[in-house]
Amino acid sequence: MRVLRSALLLGVLGLSACSSTSNIPDPSPLPVVQTTVKAKTLWSAAIGNDTTYRFQPAFSAQYVAVIGGGSELALLNRSNGAVKWKQVLTQNIAGGVGIGADIVAVGSLKGDVVALEQSSGKILWSVKTSSEIIASPVIDSGLVIVRSADGKVSAFSASSGELKWIYQRQQPSLQLRNYASPVVSGGVVYVGQAAGRLSALALNDGRILWEAPIALPRGASELERVTDIVASPVVYADMVCAVAFQGRIACISTQNGSLVWTREASSWAGLAIDEQRVYVTDAKGHIQAFERNTGRSVWKQEALAYRFVSAPAVLGNQVVVGDLDGYLHYLDPESGSLVGQQATDGSRIYLAPKSVGSEAMVQTRKGSLYLLGAQ
Repeated sequence: MRVLRSALLLGVLGLSACSSTSNIPDPSPLPVVQTTVKAKTLWSAAIGNDTTYRFQPAFSAQYVAVIGGGSELALLNRSNGAVKWKQVLTQNIAGGVGIGADIVAVGSLKGDVVALEQSSGKILWSVKTSSEIIASPVIDSGLVIVRSADGKVSAFSASSGELKWIYQRQQPSLQLRNYASPVVSGGVVYVGQAAGRLSALALNDGRILWEAPIALPRGASELERVTDIVASPVVYADMVCAVAFQGRIACISTQNGSLVWTREASSWAGLAIDEQRVYVTDAKGHIQAFERNTGRSVWKQEALAYRFVSAPAVLGNQVVVGDLDGYLHYLDPESGSLVGQQATDGSRIYLAPKSVGSEAMVQTRKGSLYLLGAQ
C-alpha cells in the first residue's frame, strides 16, 4: 500500500520514476451501463488546442468564458454557443478564466493577471503577481481574487487592477501543484492550503477570520507526509467542506471554523455538495457519498477505479463525473448506481463539469465544450 501511495503521489507531483509508475494499477475497463439517464447536450463548440492545463469555463447569466490550449480565449453566448469574440493572448495562460463585473480575467505562467472588457475582448489592465498562476481567477463584489503557485492570495480591483489586499501563509518545502481556485461565499474567501489547512478570509480586506486543520501530516517519508488541499472547498448553507490528499474530508461551520464531522479520505480531484450529501472522488477513482449533516457514509461506487475520474458535480437529479477517455458517467445520488454514460471527443476530462442550476459545462483536454442540460 505504501508503494502504491508513493507512486500515485509521484504522478500527482508530475515527477518521473520508472520503478514506481509500474506499480500504478491499470484503469478499470469502461463499465457497461444500462443508460436510463442522459443529460441533453444543448450545444457544443471547440476552443484552442490540446493542453495539459486544467481549464474550466466560467459562467455568467448571459455568457460562457473559456480558455483553451494555445492561450485562445473566447466569450460565447450561453444560450446557443455563438462566439461573441475570440482572441489569442500573448501570455502563456495556465490558470483558467473568471467572469464577472463586466470583465473576463485570466492568469498566466509568468504570474500576470489580465482583465479584458467583457463586451469587446479589449485588454483593460494587466498586473504582475509573485509567481505563476495555475488556478482560475474568481471575480466577486468588484474584486478579482487570484491564488498564485507560491500560496499567496491576492485581490485586485476589477475596474482598475489596483491591489486591494494580499494574504500569505508560510508554505512547506514540498507541496503539490495546486490548480484549485479560492471559493467566495457570503463575503468570505475560502482557500485550501498546503499541509491540510483551510483558511477563511474576509472578502473586503483579506483579514483571516479562522483557520482549521483538515488533515495532519503522517508517515515516515516526506512524500508520505504531504497532506495538501488541492481541490476547491464546497459551501452549502452554513457548512464548508474540504478534502486533503492523504488526509481526510472535513465539514466545518462557516460561522466560526468549528469542526462538524470528519471521515478518512484522500483526494486530489475534489468534492461536490447538495442539500443532502457531500460527494467526493478519492485518489483511487472511487466516488463516495456522505450525509451532509452527519458524515455518515451513504454509498461508494468503485467501478471507475483508476480511470483518473474528475471531481463530481451535481446536475439536476444526478451526480456526474468525467474520466480519462472523455466519458461522462451519471450516478444516482441516492444509491451511487451508474445510470448513464455519455462519450465526448475521447480526450481526458480533467475537472468536474461546471454546474450552475440545471446546466453544466464540460471542457475536454482537446478543447471541446459541451453545455449539458439536466433531464
